[in-house]
Amino acid sequence: MANLDVSLAPPVIGKIGPLAITNAMVSTLTVSALLIIFAIIVRRRLNVVPGRLQVLVEMLVGFIMGKMTMIFGNEEKARKYFPLLFTIFIFLIFSNYFTLIPFIESIIIGEDIHLFTTPTSHYSLTITLALVMIGTSHIMAFMVSPLRHIGNFIKLEPLLKGIKNRSGQEIGMAFIDIFLGFMDIVGEIAKLISVSTRLFGNMFAGGVIIGVISAISFYTQFLAPLPFITLGLLTGFVQAFVFTMLGMIFISSLTNAVEPQKNPETATT
Repeated sequence: MANLDVSLAPPVIGKIGPLAITNAMVSTLTVSALLIIFAIIVRRRLNVVPGRLQVLVEMLVGFIMGKMTMIFGNEEKARKYFPLLFTIFIFLIFSNYFTLIPFIESIIIGEDIHLFTTPTSHYSLTITLALVMIGTSHIMAFMVSPLRHIGNFIKLEPLLKGIKNRSGQEIGMAFIDIFLGFMDIVGEIAKLISVSTRLFGNMFAGGVIIGVISAISFYTQFLAPLPFITLGLLTGFVQAFVFTMLGMIFISSLTNAVEPQKNPETATT
């Protein structure tokens, strides 16, 4: 059995001052550059009669836009958040399939260090994307109604009302609301950990499984990993889609919670 080195931390390939440069960072920057080039190519090839590349992009845009319209409730609101969420979706697609480029993982520098790896198999990238997504949802909700958004987590109004009315029952229920608000804050932190770990775990584990099977012996290097590589192709798209869908749900739920409720009678008239 060949030697197999499995490590959560990506190998360091160099340093710029105190900043350590890892192969995950190089891969992320490369994917970003490829994504920019891809966007420029698509932009220049836009035509009334679409080509294959334009049809593919339009299908993805229509697919994500349809899901966003369904979740946000109207197309206008969906268009507002579409650039952010679609960019994350496309970036994850490119990142998850990056190592499928022929011979990209065969580039080795230094002491048997791979120059490129799957960017999403590094936890710092997935948690950063989760921070951007969840942070954006809170910022957008805060911009809609700062007091109402803060009040959804720090629920002091029922306590002040109970003290004013000198009602022991209201004060007791207010403390329960305060505790539930604290649990909501814990839940937001749990969202960050859950979403980032799900994406990281699936992509990291897929690479490890293929590596383990390939390293068992000479005879398992070729055909044995194929079913797992095929499964990885499906997983790459599914994980990108699930991550983007969760972003839609987070932003929609927080912004809807602070928006003023429309009067049904006014809406009908």
